[in-house]
Amino acid sequence: MVRRKRVNRYCIDCGARLVYYPRLSNPKAPNEHRVLVYACPDCTEDFEKPKMLSIRRNQEEDPLEAVEVAITQLKK
Repeated sequence: MVRRKRVNRYCIDCGARLVYYPRLSNPKAPNEHRVLVYACPDCTEDFEKPKMLSIRRNQEEDPLEAVEVAITQLKK
């Protein structure tokens, strides 16, 4: 089993602490290409397909801060 580190980020659905996936993330990339990937163990029903969250930063020319959230999930 791959060792994963628990981080101080929380799931937007259930509030549980997320698990960081360093092999799927690239934290040393420049901000416009950086992607951080996390999984929620409490929302995951099948551990072969964990509920994954990816965080990506976009730089805008506008001085206002913009937050984009895209949630894709299956209907039960």
